[in-house]
Amino acid sequence: MRNGQKGVMADGTVGTVIQGLSVSGIGDEAVHLRRHSTDNLVIGNEISDTGNRRDKFGEGVYVGSAVSNWCTVTDCLPDRSDRNVIAQNTIRDTTSEAVDIKEGTTGGLLVGNTFDGSGTTAADSWVDVKGTAWTIRGNRGTNTPLDGFQTHQIEDRWGERNVFEQNTITSGPTTDEDGDPGFGIALRPVRDNVVRCDNVVNGGIELANVDCE
Repeated sequence: MRNGQKGVMADGTVGTVIQGLSVSGIGDEAVHLRRHSTDNLVIGNEISDTGNRRDKFGEGVYVGSAVSNWCTVTDCLPDRSDRNVIAQNTIRDTTSEAVDIKEGTTGGLLVGNTFDGSGTTAADSWVDVKGTAWTIRGNRGTNTPLDGFQTHQIEDRWGERNVFEQNTITSGPTTDEDGDPGFGIALRPVRDNVVRCDNVVNGGIELANVDCE
């Protein structure tokens, strides 16, 4: 699948399997689950070369909608694209995040994926988690843009109670342009998010900006 503005767009999709695709040469994001798309499985896909139209929109996998788009997409309510599973995908050369998990989403799994951030120009992590109660487990990545994984709280109640475990993170740059250090996992803010001590970092960065447990 090549040369579209977007690769795969799932709107209001429930229980679908998106598997075994090669998605590359895309103007914006490669795979987008949106408009209350729930209980879907995105597994075993090869995703690369996104953001050719505008680099800030070049995510590999995008789950949900930004709060600024809720009134356009979901009648001003949170886009509850819940319980989706993103597993065993290889994602590289994305100009923005390999995976962007938006506020409004709950209870998903990000498991066993492989990331390479060497082509990232419009993001400072492989993965942004702005949803709540996601499990991020057993992923591997190289060439962190700055951090490997980040949490953010864009709206109250979101960006909380996410768990990071058994991930392997190999760093790229270890400081940003201001000289501030990168981390394997950066919780910004912490908000009951948890970093397990079984995560592994290589390349001279610290595991996290909080104590693991």
